[in-house]
Amino acid sequence: MAVRIASTLSEHPLATHAVGECAGGLLEAGGHSPDLLLLSVTPPLTGALEDILGATRALLAPGVEVAVTTDRILTAGREVTMTTALSMCALWVTDGLTLQTPAGVPEPRVKPIRLSGCIDWEKPDDSELEQLRAATGTLILFGDPSLRRAAQILRSISEVAPGLRVIGGTTGSSRSPGTARLFLDGQMHSDGLIAALISPQVPTQATLTQGCTAFGAPMLATRAERNVIYELDGRSALEVVQELLATVALDSRPAARDALRIGVAQTNEPDHDPIHFFGVLGADKAAKSIMVEEEVGLGATVQFALRDARSATEDLLAVLSTLPRAQACLAFTSGSRNLAYFGGPHHEASVISEALPATAVWGISCCDVFGSNTAGVQVLDHAASLLTFPVSRRADFGSI
Repeated sequence: MAVRIASTLSEHPLATHAVGECAGGLLEAGGHSPDLLLLSVTPPLTGALEDILGATRALLAPGVEVAVTTDRILTAGREVTMTTALSMCALWVTDGLTLQTPAGVPEPRVKPIRLSGCIDWEKPDDSELEQLRAATGTLILFGDPSLRRAAQILRSISEVAPGLRVIGGTTGSSRSPGTARLFLDGQMHSDGLIAALISPQVPTQATLTQGCTAFGAPMLATRAERNVIYELDGRSALEVVQELLATVALDSRPAARDALRIGVAQTNEPDHDPIHFFGVLGADKAAKSIMVEEEVGLGATVQFALRDARSATEDLLAVLSTLPRAQACLAFTSGSRNLAYFGGPHHEASVISEALPATAVWGISCCDVFGSNTAGVQVLDHAASLLTFPVSRRADFGSI
């Protein structure tokens, strides 16, 4: 299935002018009635978002319209923050193929999905997750940053739809309940999750970078209880960590302690990217143990890693180097991966645009990032989750 994708950005301080610039660019790039329209605004435009969406629907008539607020917008080579900005990304399916359900009913290429977050875990057959059961394709998912059970919901999505690719994050400038602004087809929600489910016939590729560089050899957790590791390969966990940190360059050792992460691998032979990196919280000198953010099972294979601006850049470049030529890239990046962290503006947007030339880039900053890897769908901090649309022979694309 061939698709056409374009993204636009306006920093005009007047919402009416910003809509005209963005919508006009999309009309020129792909025409009327895109199958999906993604829209994001920075905080100064939050109060005008309903009017922006109304005007956009009148101009473009998208099949599914999803809109969120964000502190930072990524586009081709640039990142916009601390100013007024509106960004849009549209997707058109261009080959005219009509999809049908098993009952012969026309199937939309993109479906709107709403999850209130109030899922009845005792009656899974009656829950909202039934609308995703056995679904395949790609789910672009946005959530309320105050949602406390996001990780459990994502695990449940993986269970009911193991073949579904999920990407996105929680958005907004505050984690306080009721402050989120999630718009789905003109309806505003201040809690739960909204999503666009893209047909499996639209080719996509999801990748994840956790910004970590593994060091030291993989080890077995030979004594562990919940989130406390007492022994690694039969030795005290604290001694192992101290020895590993001693191998780090002297001038970066204090930073290494702050940036130390641990990854749990699925097998005893992990590749360079263990399933999931999480934090090392502290140590108990008396017990010679370490405490980590998540539970580590007895016998699990673990590997330590460092996470800093350099490792984040190196890991992002490594991930991008594995991707085929893409016509578009959607980027969902943690709010902590910002100007202060990288020491300069436009860092991630520039890296993505240089690695994927001639690619339409649309991205936002998230409080938490949703990403898929071999462990399933997870809620991650300090990560970046990327969705790319490979170039096809008939594809057309652009960033305006």
